[in-house]
This record gives sequence, structure tokens and C-alpha cells, in this order.
Amino acid sequence: MADFVYSPANPENTNLMKFAKKHGISGISELYNRADADPDWFWPAVIEDVGISFFSQYAAVRDSSRGIPWTLWFPGGQINITYNCVERHKDSIDPAVKYETEGGRNGSVSYRELDRMTGKLAGFLRSSGISKGDRIGVYMPPSLEGVVALYAIMRMGAVAVPVFSGYGKEAVRTRMIDSGSRAMFSMRSYRRKGKIIDNSDVTSWIPGIIHIVKDGGNDGSLDFWSCVENGDYMPSERTSSEDPAIMLYTSGTTGKPKGTVHVHGGSFINITKEVKYYMDMGPGDTLFWISDLGWMMGPWSIIGSNALSGSIFVYDGAVDYPDENRLWDLVSRNGVTILGLSPTLVRSYRSKNISRPLSGIRVFGSTGEPWDDDSWMWLFRELGGSRVPIANISGGTDIIGCFLASTPAIPLKPRCLFRGLGMHTSVFDADGKEVTGKVGYLVSRDHCPSMTRGIWQQPEKYLETYWSMFPNTWVQGDWAEKDENGYYFLFGRSDDVIKTSGKRLGPNEVENVVMEAHGVVESAVVGIPDPVKGEAVAVFYTGEDTDQTRKSIMEAIKNGLGRSFSPKFIIWLPQLPKTRNGKIMRRVVKRAFIGEDPGDLSNIEDTAIVDYIREVGIIRDRPDGENGPGGD
Repeated sequence: MADFVYSPANPENTNLMKFAKKHGISGISELYNRADADPDWFWPAVIEDVGISFFSQYAAVRDSSRGIPWTLWFPGGQINITYNCVERHKDSIDPAVKYETEGGRNGSVSYRELDRMTGKLAGFLRSSGISKGDRIGVYMPPSLEGVVALYAIMRMGAVAVPVFSGYGKEAVRTRMIDSGSRAMFSMRSYRRKGKIIDNSDVTSWIPGIIHIVKDGGNDGSLDFWSCVENGDYMPSERTSSEDPAIMLYTSGTTGKPKGTVHVHGGSFINITKEVKYYMDMGPGDTLFWISDLGWMMGPWSIIGSNALSGSIFVYDGAVDYPDENRLWDLVSRNGVTILGLSPTLVRSYRSKNISRPLSGIRVFGSTGEPWDDDSWMWLFRELGGSRVPIANISGGTDIIGCFLASTPAIPLKPRCLFRGLGMHTSVFDADGKEVTGKVGYLVSRDHCPSMTRGIWQQPEKYLETYWSMFPNTWVQGDWAEKDENGYYFLFGRSDDVIKTSGKRLGPNEVENVVMEAHGVVESAVVGIPDPVKGEAVAVFYTGEDTDQTRKSIMEAIKNGLGRSFSPKFIIWLPQLPKTRNGKIMRRVVKRAFIGEDPGDLSNIEDTAIVDYIREVGIIRDRPDGENGPGGD
């Protein structure tokens, strides 16, 4: 693994080390060890440090009397997310939300004004018959309206159900019906990549619920801003620590979507901890995370920014439209200081030889998929000017937070992560033994505050998914390796692990090598059933469709990993199937290629590529087309 390339000049000035110093702790290892060993000290210390307010004090930090998987956090306490993020700042004229639309609208809203908007919209919801605990969908792109809706729902004690703004009507309907939502916020239309996204068929297609629509008012819907203005201002509901606040649906590729439930207490406290210590955010910062309200990072970045008296910037369009300069313009015009982006976006910029620093950025955030060394270094050197730390984080919808995170307070090496603060993370082998220097299952050895309070209406599924492999241990589903210094490296999902000739390797191990080959822009590596090896390695890549590139890939794998991992297939694709926030869907690639049902495609940005891969697989099975178009 590569050597350290970033060391903080003044780590004592970071939020993380200021917290440690306040408690007489001088080093990173001591802090992390104490956080795991003594949660009854750690979490109250975090609450005090980040400035979170309870209406009434909790009776204990946690209660595991029903068993570790069903642990309650801060029982007896009363707390509300919107109160802490908005209402307690209601006298401030500092910007809470900065926003732009691809269509040209832009501006900012102060905390004072955001409090008025959310208070009045919450009052309107209450007067419309919405009660505490009712679920309400938010089908909106990152926008001012989306932020106001999210906070208004939580303010009055209802449960926000954000769904990906790129979903079609069937995917939205499935989630609204499964959650039992009584109302839904949406937009009539908005612009993305120069096109009008018309949602009128979605907003009118789900009967039996209240539709509140930006630019609505026809066909039985209510106009969003009219609802805001017509509501009677209400203060934040005194919700309990364990009252649900947000329900997020996982974006798996098969089966029924799973609703994960997140609460006003533990989930909120963990989010705020992460944004303050991992992103090093403070009141003068503006955070922009290129994501969607329907993905975890949408609510995570909004809630964390405002809880810390900072600004959140939201943008509903594509950051590379009409060209790559759009991102630089957005960052400069809105004073963005913390930028969250995906490895996929970085690889795209790198392939176009864009190499000018993003001035004003002092921390990069990253999540969603594993890095390759070269792209991590390119971001650090070219866009960060070899000075901006990359806070690489990894967690999931199911914990609305991170098990792993590198931070500006520690030295960094390419694609590294660090153990989560207070998250009990480790790596286990198949026998449940902790391993160092070997690839294994990423786990949490105890319950953490932000873990989902089950899977909506499927308690057995919750236990089976997360707690069934090892006793009282949460299995995250990632394939990871840790070293003796607390650094972690990810190698993809554990269910994507390739098992060839009795050997196991993570797809990202191969992808990291493939990215070194000349002419490759992106890659996805999967295991294909093989009668001799069990599984054979198949490489799908974008970039140059040439025999020389395929030869370069083959040689890179042989030299980097050994001949036993030589791929059976090397196939060029015009693009890889991915979600709109940049996650490459390996399982979709694999299943389409071998002719199986690829599962739920509602979160894939362009489903045409799935048909292309399926056709490649059909050609592969013909006698005259063993390796498909572009095969080696």
C-alpha cells in the first residue's frame, strides 16, 4: 500500500483534536480506544461538544435489556432534530441554506427565515390531519423546497421518507405504499442536463395521499409555497429520543426495497458527530455534497451542516453540465468550503485532463464506492493542490452514518479510511476471528446510536441481514482490510467477492490494478460461473476500445495479482451501469451478462446499458463469439 502523502500541518486546530484535548487526551489512538471502551462517557461528551439540546434529559445512555440488536439510545430523553438544526438558531440571520437550480434560480435563506418556513409548513401539515408518527414522502431533487419539507416533517413529529428524485412512478409508488405514507412532497418539473424533468405523471399517479407540489394546485394537488404561507407557525414537537424521524430505503438490486428507520436521538447525534469531526465543519463553512435527498448523504449533509450552525448548499442539476466548469462556478459563487464527491466523478474529470485546483475548498469528502490509488492521488494533487485532505467515509443507508472515516486530523495515504469514532469497527474472518492485514468482513462489535431500528415491518429480516453471521455483531456487508494503526481499505461488497479456484478476492483489488492499464477510464470486475474454477474473473471497462488496451489490462492483472487471476473476459462497454450519485452496480453487470434477472433497476440512471450487457452475454454464448464484443 502507498505511503502517506498528506500530514496535517496543525492537527491541534481540527475539531477532532480540540475535542480530545478538552478531555485530556493527547493522541488519536487513545481517543478512539476510549470512545469504544466507554460509550457512557463518549456520547454525552459528544452531545456537550457539538451543542445538542434535549427538551428533557435522558435517563441513561443506552438500554440493551431487549438484546444488543434492539438497543435503545438515550431512553427517556426528549429531542427534536428540527429544533436543534433550525428553531434554536431562529434569531440568526446567517445563511442556513444556499441554493441554485440548473434553470437559473439562486439565493440563500437565513436561519430566521428557515425557521418561519418550516414552522408554518409544519402547522399546515398538522391542520391537514397529519399526526405524529405519520410517514410523508419527499420526492424532490436537492433544493430549497426539499430542505424545507424535510425539516417541516420532522418538526411536527412525522416521519420523512425521502426517495431518489430520479425514480420512475412505479419505484415511487412502491415506497409510498410500503411506508404507508399519507402525503408526498414533489415538484411538477425541474431541469437536469438541459432537459425538463416532468414529474406530473408521478405526482398524480399515487391516489389516496395528499400531494403537495412545487408549482402545483391543479389536478387535486396543493401548491407547495401556498401551503407554507397558509400554515400557522408551530414550535417543534417534543419528540422522544427513539421516535422515528426519517425512513430511508436501501438501493439494493434485487427484491423488495428495505425501509430503514432512523430516530431523533441517536441517529441525529451520530450525524452531527461525523460532520463536525470527520468533515471538520464549523459555523463559517458551507458544505456541498453532490448527492440526492433520497440517498443517505442528502439528509446527512443537510442535518449535520445546520446542527453546527453552518450552511448547506443544494443544487438540482448536473455538476458537469453544460460543461465541467459548472462545478468550479458553483463552488466559487456560493463560497463552498467542504465538497463531497464520488470517485466516479473524479475519474470522469481525470479522463478529460481537467487539472485546476478548486480554490476555497479546505476539505474533500468522499463516499459511495472504493477508490483506486491513481484517482485518489489525482484528486489530491490536481483539484486539491496537494494541500486539501480527503475525508473518505464509508457507512450506509442502514446506519445513516459511517463505520469508517479518514479525517483532516490524521496523516492520509491513497484510498485510505480510518476506524469510525465510537463505532466499534473491526474486520472478522469467516470464523468470526478478528484479523489484521487480511481481507475479511467489516463488522461492528456492538450496537451504535445511528443503526436502523429494524427494517420497516420486517423484524426478522433485520436480524437475518445484520446480526445473524456472528453473535451480537453487526455485519455491514463490506469486504475490508485493516492495519495495526487503525487504517482501513475497502474492496467492495462482501457478496460481490470473487471465488476462483479456491481463492477469494474483492473486485476492487482487481479494479485497482485494471485502472493502471493504459486507456482505461472506469472498470467493474465480477465473478462469472465457471465449470472448472467455480468462478472466472470478468473485466468490464470504459475507455479505449482497442486490442492494445485489452492486452494492457491482461498484463496488469497478471503482473499485479498473478496468473491465477487472469480474466476469462475483458469487455469494453460504452458506459457502466450506475446510480445517479455514481455507484457502479456490479451485480447488475453480472446478472445481465449471464442472462439472469438483474433485479430492481429503478435507481439506475440509464437502463439501456443493461440491455447492451445482456446482448454481449448472448453473443458470448454463441460458438463464433466466445468473449463478446471487445472480448480478449
